[in-house]
Amino acid sequence: MSDGNKTPLGRMIESGAGALGITAGATAGLFVGGPVGAVAGAAAGALLQDSMKAVAGDVAARFTAETEQERMGSVYLLAREKITERLNGGQPLRSESFFRPRERKNGKKLRSEADELLEGTFLAARKAYEERKVALLANFYTNIVFRDDIDSGHANYILSLMESLTYRQLITIFIIGNRQQTGGPLSLVRDKDFRGGETLDSLQVGVLYELFQLAKLDLVVDAGSGYILGVADIKPSSLQLQGTGAQLYNLMTPMSLDFDEYGYFLNAFKPDFLTQQTGAAQ
Repeated sequence: MSDGNKTPLGRMIESGAGALGITAGATAGLFVGGPVGAVAGAAAGALLQDSMKAVAGDVAARFTAETEQERMGSVYLLAREKITERLNGGQPLRSESFFRPRERKNGKKLRSEADELLEGTFLAARKAYEERKVALLANFYTNIVFRDDIDSGHANYILSLMESLTYRQLITIFIIGNRQQTGGPLSLVRDKDFRGGETLDSLQVGVLYELFQLAKLDLVVDAGSGYILGVADIKPSSLQLQGTGAQLYNLMTPMSLDFDEYGYFLNAFKPDFLTQQTGAAQ
């Protein structure tokens, strides 16, 4: 093992690479210039590269448990890869001020908004016992560094939502965000609310209450302007995102789902549910 790999950052990168199935050789450049250095002509790019290494090194030294290192290292590797792809594709970073240290009135320097948000992303990944959240957190930070329209205050709020919501709730937001997709999950579910008083199974009850929490947070509304005052008011096929819900969806993308990840939604809200209940009662 090289001396560089013995640093806290080096160990964290190796742990993340192992969790992602990446060979050690593929991460070697990350101990020096790294892929982001390929866009060395941009001041913001250089600031981002330096800050990512500094913040990652700091959290790597503070949190040394293997699972913590794997999650944080995975976020670091995934975010760097995605950021590099977009920079090399010609997409510009957000304004340079986001990556520069700030000053208080007394002259004391504060970390940049990018540094603070990156540390928050690492800490969210560290605590993500639902480890599939890690890839979504990497997407979040990647998108933030290219989005001038979302200030750091609101970005921190969205990050706190990602921490508090379950992975299935985040997937639900993605399903609803794709409501216009032909043949997507939302086009295959019931077009009726639950006010009829039918007996619900445990999956339906669980998903309905998860949806109701999203509605109470004003992330999800009824596209037909119907009020969602309780779980019985939810009409699955008519759900749509609003406000911060739509921003959260955009910051988690790109994302691809297998049936194993979205099948719960179809199984909970299949349109023939009432027919099955009627047949069972006879």
